[in-house]
Amino acid sequence: MTIDTNVRQLAFETLQDIINDKAYSNIIINEVLSNNELNRADKGLFTELVYGTLKRKFSLDYLLKPFVQTKLKGWVRQLLWMSIYQYVYLDKVPEHAIINEAVEIAKRKGGPHNGNVVNGILRNIMRSDLPDFTEITDDKKRIAIEYSLPKWLVDHWSTHFGIEKTEAIAESFLTKVATTVRVNLTRISIEDAIRRLVEDDYIVEQDNEIDTCLHISGKPIIESRMFKDGLVSIQDKSSMFVAELMGLTEGDEVLDACSAPGGKACHIAEVLNGTGHIDATDIYEHKIDLIDFNIKKLRLSNISAFEHDATEKYGKVYDKILVDAPCSGLGVLRHKPEIKYEQSQQSIQSLVEIQLEILNNVKDNLKPGGTLVYSTCTIEQLENENVVYTFLKDNKDFEFDTFEHPITGEKVKTMQVLPQDFNSDGFFITRIRRKEN
Repeated sequence: MTIDTNVRQLAFETLQDIINDKAYSNIIINEVLSNNELNRADKGLFTELVYGTLKRKFSLDYLLKPFVQTKLKGWVRQLLWMSIYQYVYLDKVPEHAIINEAVEIAKRKGGPHNGNVVNGILRNIMRSDLPDFTEITDDKKRIAIEYSLPKWLVDHWSTHFGIEKTEAIAESFLTKVATTVRVNLTRISIEDAIRRLVEDDYIVEQDNEIDTCLHISGKPIIESRMFKDGLVSIQDKSSMFVAELMGLTEGDEVLDACSAPGGKACHIAEVLNGTGHIDATDIYEHKIDLIDFNIKKLRLSNISAFEHDATEKYGKVYDKILVDAPCSGLGVLRHKPEIKYEQSQQSIQSLVEIQLEILNNVKDNLKPGGTLVYSTCTIEQLENENVVYTFLKDNKDFEFDTFEHPITGEKVKTMQVLPQDFNSDGFFITRIRRKEN
């Protein structure tokens, strides 16, 4: 397997941008792929190295630790993580290629001495037995290291979900899944979309719970004419449940109060099929351009995007409101693994305050009898059940509007999707109703 050294150099530089400079992994990976001419195999390796190393940072450091006798520079440690990732978790990468290319990167960045350090450590690793995660007797500590999660998160989730379910959550964040796309029914039927994707050499499977959700694999969907023309949109299945559970009816006036980049607002517009209207608002002006781009691409006429702060008063009233609240993002670690290293118990508490502030503000924009869906892409109870129960305790003119759980068929007040439930993102959805006067 011959791979251009340039791919590993690019991956190493990208990792540094994410770890040291707090770049968003999904955005910078797309930028690097767009700005460099790489063949499909090299694109795949680049993405695998960046995401894989990032996802397993704690595990890789645990494997490295016995082989380090002196203090390492931060970038040397990161380069060794990337090298160990290839050695332990990837097949078909020759050991000499891992060592040689790591040494070359180290020499280019830090001179011959650093090249020698990297060479010595990697050679020692490859002729030795590596530490075994099963030797860690404390289950919570083992899960934190084996699946590379902060210990406080493992403690939180173990308390709420139990230790077995916590390990299943942790494992699922490291598991690859097929891409899911949403068929734009205002432009094409599900049958035609499946047929055209299959003709374009994609493997396509229609979802069991959401008709317009297709699981696809093969080449990247962003290369497809169907995607470029707005006939399908990339959206995680969990995220699609939001519009599906809003109880939308023809002619509804809808507010999506925290909309960017507009995926859910566009989904709502597609469900309403040219009727009613959606106001898609966001606090950041530059994000309105993202929503507008999606509206134009999908050719939707019943939606408009504009800048507005969801914590500030706004005069209009609506039949339905969506608050897809700013949150910790701890349900989307499969796609944005750096989040798990950046959040803290303190940052989550400050998010809870914002979530409640938004709900307490937009409640005045809902008609009596109207419904509000509150959703997050996190599995943290503090941001989910705690927020909605606190809101209802303080607002007696609101109540739960129960809905049917898509799997069990039971009537539920809230739905917490865990990443292993549908091989999708972790997501929380609840629906509340403003009582009639």
